[in-house]
Amino acid sequence: MFTHCNVIFRPHETWFLVDTDKFTNRKFHLGTCPVCKKGFGALIETRINDGAIFTDIVQGNKLDKFTEKFIREVNYTSEDVKKFKTSLYGLCYGENKEIHNSKGDVIEIRQRRCDFFGNKKIILSISV
Repeated sequence: MFTHCNVIFRPHETWFLVDTDKFTNRKFHLGTCPVCKKGFGALIETRINDGAIFTDIVQGNKLDKFTEKFIREVNYTSEDVKKFKTSLYGLCYGENKEIHNSKGDVIEIRQRRCDFFGNKKIILSISV
């Protein structure tokens, strides 16, 4: 989450970077302020030696240098997960729907399992 112009906003893209010899779990978040349209980046990485987490928030010229450097180290992005993942992924929730006929009577109840990437799967269908 970024804060700028008294507004809290989410990053629009996340790059998952390859591990180096000193750092692991490396992520680079990219976001744009909705008020002033200024670009922001946040590098989050964990040091292997002691497990300390480092965060570096950049903007302006430093953001351009970071993106040029890290574009070669991208393993995959958040958009890749959304596009190519058609099966259920991660945390899931349930959704119940009633199917009505023209008279308004319930004729079927469907239970679906859904994830937060928009994928859905019918688990149970009960005819009434």
